[in-house]
Amino acid sequence: MRVQKLSILSIFIILLLAACQGETESSATGDAEYTIRNPIIVSEDNFVAITMKKFEELVEEKTEGRIEVENYYNGTLGASDEEALQLVFDGNAEIFGMSSFVGAQATSVDGLNIFDIPFLFENRDELYEFVDSPVAEDIFTEFEEETNTKIFGTYDIGFYGMLNNSHPIEEPNDLNGLTLRTPQSSMYMDLVEELGGNPSPITQAEVYSALQQGTIDGLMTTLPLMHDYQYHELGQHITVTAHSYVPYILTMNGDFYNSLPVDLQEAVEEAAQEMLEWSINYVEEEEKEAIEKMKEEGTEVIELTTEQRHHFFEEVQPVIEKNIDSVGVETYEKVLDSLDK
Repeated sequence: MRVQKLSILSIFIILLLAACQGETESSATGDAEYTIRNPIIVSEDNFVAITMKKFEELVEEKTEGRIEVENYYNGTLGASDEEALQLVFDGNAEIFGMSSFVGAQATSVDGLNIFDIPFLFENRDELYEFVDSPVAEDIFTEFEEETNTKIFGTYDIGFYGMLNNSHPIEEPNDLNGLTLRTPQSSMYMDLVEELGGNPSPITQAEVYSALQQGTIDGLMTTLPLMHDYQYHELGQHITVTAHSYVPYILTMNGDFYNSLPVDLQEAVEEAAQEMLEWSINYVEEEEKEAIEKMKEEGTEVIELTTEQRHHFFEEVQPVIEKNIDSVGVETYEKVLDSLDK
């Protein structure tokens, strides 16, 4: 009888433990109350995607699994930045890290074009000092109101440089005759043209083959992207011009954000802020590592002196004057005042 009672008790304990284990596995693997879909244009191992993985990790941790983040890599949900941002506007994706110039092109918020002004920011500290200013806050608020979105803040993917397969670029006239891929922004295209080059705003996906085939001589983009996409294998001359720090703006669909309970809104906000702060140090390390690795692999990397950067700045003044209406004279002057320039 005693053996029988013990057997029954043992079976009961085993069943209880199995039930508890099943409950734990269920809560860990699914049953999220909300899903955040995040279209990512680059591959999963790209440093830009790793920033978004950090956001996924923090959101799911801080919401204890009540919110699940689904990252779609390689353009599988939105093949371009423009498409991805439109998905957020339409509610077919919940969040996206948009570049400032894509946000400007998609709306009537001209103030976002301020980030395209060449040589506006001396360094990354100055960029982040500005994005935390009342002037930037007004620009972001205008965007939120026009698009029904929620902006959590900004991060960057590195400062810009110029790569080409012809010769070193140390002075403005060194661009003469070079065909360079630029972002689809009139400011960037006019900059190359003003310095004697030929702008070619092809898509990121076309760049490598265009370099191989000689359709372009080089491009302007960030140092980590030059290394990640292995462009330096086809263009052995890189100049760290740092003429632009393009912020990426973490943007969420407003209806989705407002549908979340207050505690989850606060958790997502906290996760976003932690990710944004983490990304600043991360991208700085990626820049240093990219430069070191490209040098080791035989690429010439030239870092302009303060005097050389000033010479470039003087030469591109006509570009700023030509495009100032796309920013707004009043906005431009406010920005200069906020930066004490």
